[in-house]
Amino acid sequence: MTPKETVINYWRAWTEHNLEDLLALLAPDFISRSSLSQGRPVGKDMIAMGFKLFDKSLPDLKEELVSIMADGNTVACEVIETATFTGPMQLPSGAIAPTNRSYKLPVGAFFRVNPQGLIAEQRTYWDTADWERQIGIDAKLFAPTL
Repeated sequence: MTPKETVINYWRAWTEHNLEDLLALLAPDFISRSSLSQGRPVGKDMIAMGFKLFDKSLPDLKEELVSIMADGNTVACEVIETATFTGPMQLPSGAIAPTNRSYKLPVGAFFRVNPQGLIAEQRTYWDTADWERQIGIDAKLFAPTL
């Protein structure tokens, strides 16, 4: 599988809500940095927790791959994420009640795929404030902690 195909399968696993397939595409030493982690590195365990959280709170989540480019083991892509906040979102600080509001959010993501064809690194960017506004939750819930 090429690095581009690996990343396409990654987004497919999110859209199909298939955690097993998603985790199988991640290297044992996988690291992700995103708006949700406030740029801090997280591993496969946190990706699995986030997946389960979103699967419950955003059960209709879909990832539409708009564009994808690969250069060697690096893959860059633009995705449009859509979902409706219909289930409780359980955070360490407590549960957020669903607002039943939908969102449509552009996402930029950059991947490094290792020689074994697994995703070793992911950096993902989106406008968290826009996401919070669209689903109707308090922006302070995901504000960076100093």
